[in-house]
Amino acid sequence: MPSESQAPTVSANLWDDDDPRHDRAAGAWLGAAAVACIVGASAPVVKEIARPDGGGTGPALLSWLVVTALRHLDDPGGVAAAVGAGPHRSWALALRSTLAEGRVPAAGEGTPESGPEAVSRWAVECTPVPPLDPARGVFPCAQLVDAVRSAHAASGEEAAMYAGALAGARWGLSGIPLRAQRRLADTIDPGSLVRRAVVTARGSAASVWPEQPHHHLKGSPCIRHPFGIEHPHDPGVTLGNLSYMRSASDIGAVVTLCRIGAQDPLTRLPGRDRIEVWLADTEGVNPNLHFVIDEAARAVAALRSEGKRVLLHCAAGQSRTPAVAAHYAVLSRGVDVVEALRTIIPAVGGHLDTPELSRATAALHGVELADPLRELFPGGPPQRRRAPRD
Repeated sequence: MPSESQAPTVSANLWDDDDPRHDRAAGAWLGAAAVACIVGASAPVVKEIARPDGGGTGPALLSWLVVTALRHLDDPGGVAAAVGAGPHRSWALALRSTLAEGRVPAAGEGTPESGPEAVSRWAVECTPVPPLDPARGVFPCAQLVDAVRSAHAASGEEAAMYAGALAGARWGLSGIPLRAQRRLADTIDPGSLVRRAVVTARGSAASVWPEQPHHHLKGSPCIRHPFGIEHPHDPGVTLGNLSYMRSASDIGAVVTLCRIGAQDPLTRLPGRDRIEVWLADTEGVNPNLHFVIDEAARAVAALRSEGKRVLLHCAAGQSRTPAVAAHYAVLSRGVDVVEALRTIIPAVGGHLDTPELSRATAALHGVELADPLRELFPGGPPQRRRAPRD
C-alpha cells in the first residue's frame, strides 16, 4: 500500500471545510477501530486496524480495504483494480460508494454469501434506523452500534469491525459514541487516526487542517487571545477557547468542540482525557447534531465523575461551548435548559449566530425554541465578548 507521505498533494480549497466527506472518511477508519473496543477486542487486534497491510488478514486486511476505498474515493475503477477479484472487492466498492454518497448501496450480484463482508453489509443495510426523538435520547445514528452488535452476534468480532467501517462511513465520525473513542485512546490516538483518514481521502495540503501544526492561528481575536471562565453552574468546569486550551496548566481533562492542529493536543494529558468532538459551528451541516451535543455533555459529566477538572472549549468559546455547557448543566446540575442557556451564553460573551445549536440543546429536554434569540433574550442580544486587537 502507498504510504501516507505518498498521498497526492491537492489544493487547500479542493474540499470545503464543511464537506461531509471529511466526517465520513474519518468515520470509516475510526468506526472499525472504535467498534473493536465496543465488542471487546484485544489491544493487539485494535492496533492492527491502524496498520494497513494488503497482504495480511483480519484487522490489517480490513484496514487496507478502508485505506484503498479512501484513496480512490472518486475512482471506483481504482478500488476494483487495487483489490482485484475475490470476496473483498464488492465490499470495498460498497464502502467507497458509502464514503462518496453517504448511503450504503444495496447488495447486488457479486456480493459474497458468507464471511465478515457479507454479514457486515446485511447488518448495516437491514438494522432499523431509529426516528429522531431527542427528548427521549433516541438518535438515528444509534443504528451504528445496533448494526455492529447484530454483525457481532451473527458472525463474531471481525464481522463487527467490517460493520463498524461501513456504518462509520454512513453516519460519519460524528455518529460514533465518544465512550468508545475514549476506550480506543488507551491503544490508539483517535485524533491521529482521524487526521490520517482525512489526508488519505482528500490528499495532502500541509497548510490547512488537519496537517498544519496549529489551527486558527490567524483567526479572529476572540480565538487568538486566551479566554477561560468557570462554568456558572459548576466551578470544576472551565469554559474557554482554543488559545486558552493551548496554554492551560490547571486542567485534568479537555473536551474539544472544534478542529485543532496536529500539534495542538495537550499531550501531557492521557489520551482518554483528551476528547475531540466533531461539531461544526455552521447552520445545517451537522448530520448528527443532537447526538453530538448529548455525547459531548455526557463526556464532560463522565470526566467530572472521575474527579477531573475539565476544560470545555471550541474555537472562540462563544457558540458551541455554551450550547454543550447548557446541556451539561441540565444533566448534571438539574438546571432548567432555558435558564442554562440564558446564563451561560452571556457569561462567555457568546452569540446566537448558529441558532440551531441552542435549538437542539433545548430539544434534548423537550423544549422548542423557534427563535432562540428572541425567546432567550427578549430584551435584546447579549453583549458579545470583545478580545483585544493585536
